[in-house]
This record gives sequence, structure tokens and C-alpha cells, in this order.
Amino acid sequence: MTLYRAPGGSSRVVVCFEPGRERMQGFEPTQCPRFAERLGIDALTVQTARRDWFLSAKSDDLAAALDRATAGYDEVTASGFSMGGYGALLYSRAARVRRILAVSPQYCIDPAIAPYDPGRHRKFARIGRDMPCPEEWGNPGLSGVLLFDPAISADRQHALRIGAAFPLLRLVALPHGGHPASGVIADIGRIGNVSTMLVQDRLDPVRIRNLHREARRNSIRYSFNLASAALKRHGARVEPLLRDVALRGAPQLRLEAGLALLTRDAAAGTEALTRLLDENPDPPASWARRIEQALDAIED
Repeated sequence: MTLYRAPGGSSRVVVCFEPGRERMQGFEPTQCPRFAERLGIDALTVQTARRDWFLSAKSDDLAAALDRATAGYDEVTASGFSMGGYGALLYSRAARVRRILAVSPQYCIDPAIAPYDPGRHRKFARIGRDMPCPEEWGNPGLSGVLLFDPAISADRQHALRIGAAFPLLRLVALPHGGHPASGVIADIGRIGNVSTMLVQDRLDPVRIRNLHREARRNSIRYSFNLASAALKRHGARVEPLLRDVALRGAPQLRLEAGLALLTRDAAAGTEALTRLLDENPDPPASWARRIEQALDAIED
């Protein structure tokens, strides 16, 4: 944990649980969230060295440290995206959290509890310990919002489970926002607006949806997510859009578009992915695995 104190001190603190990263092989440098600096409040960032959903032999120590770190504040808020959203919910009681912004969090990834999320079952096995549901350790009386993309089946089901366990949370659907669901808003640099709403107790689902609508007008990410959802039924119509994203999107989006193209046109998909790899000589190891798996599926 790292505590960033506002100049002159503050009676408020926001606790930010980091999301999972593409490569998690230790701790990375952290910094004070810009919205906290702008608002003049303290910020406490919570990190983990691996994709363990903040669960380890030292979970009790983390809870105790959060309790100590937040004891002197009049108000504690928290935010977390994906894995970080689970962590923020799980430790909300220990951290004295009153209000939360959770974006595409998981309820649990244990196959026995979340059979609807098979893509994370291998990650659960690597955690190597039981995974509590967030209300077991957290504060079910939390208020706040949970943002999710209803087009992603697993994320939708996680949101519904969390909504039932934390009844004061408002679920806000951001269709084709992706994972995390705030991605389209973040692309235009407005996610700080939502974080400011959290701290100032002005979380407004209508305003958040309007931000999403505004952002999606010129969003390559939104176009890709929409095309991916329509691919099975309207493949021929969305294929040109996939080609466009594979050519001019951000690297991760270009990867996703190239993999999607492989299922429609193996030659076009291979060409797009080859171009991407040529332009990114040191890609994440996961890219090679995913491309290999996609090619094997085509051959089968």
C-alpha cells in the first residue's frame, strides 16, 4: 500500500485497488491518482504482485493494515476495476469504505460458484486458496455504482450477483464498453469525471450513461466491441469494420480485431496479425499464446 497525502492534509481518502495487468511479475511503480490530486484529498493505492485477486497468506495482514490506514478519516471511498473491483468490495469493511465505484468486478471466479466465467477458471486455480464471495468480508451496506457491459455475459452475471449481495449499489449498464466497461469513457479522458463524482457523493447513473454515449460517437473501441457482438449473426456486414480496427486501433484492439478476422478470413486475419507483430517487436507473451490457440482452432 502507498499513501499519498494531500498538501495540508485531508479528512477524506480514496482507496484505489489496482486492476490486473497484462504482465504481473512483481510490484510496479505507482502514483497518486490525478483526480485525488485535483480534489485535494488523500489517496491510498493498494497493489498486488500477481494476479491473485488480493488473496494470499497475508490477506489478514492486508485487512489490518487497511483498518489502521483509514482509521483517522471522516470519509473513505474506494474504487477498483475488474480484479481491483473485487478487492475493493472484499476489503470494504476493513477499509471503512462508505461509497464505491466498482467497474466490471468479479463476484468470484471459483468454478463452483461462477460456472458462467470459464475464461477465469484457470486463473482461480493459480490463486491456490479459497476465494470468498465479497460480502463475506465486505460491507453489504455500501452505496455507490457498479459499471458493467451487459454484452459480456460473464460480466453481466457477476454484476447481478454483486447487486444482490450489495443491495445499495446501483448497477449501470454501459453496452459495448468492453472490459472494463469504462473503456470507452476512458479513451476520451473522462474517467476522472466519474471518480470525481464518487468522491463528491454525486454518482449519477444518467450522467455516466451520457458520458458513455458521448464517448462512443468516435470510439474505435466501441465500434470493435459492437462488431464483435454482431459477428456471429452479421459477419459479412461487420468484417470491414474489423479490418479497419485491425489497421488503425490501439495495439490490443488490433490484436483482438485480427483474431476475430481469423474466424472470417484466415488470410486477412493472418496478414493483420503479422503486421501488428512487425510493428510491435516486443509483444506481451499472451499475444503469442492467443494467436497460436486461434490458429490451432482454425486448423481443427
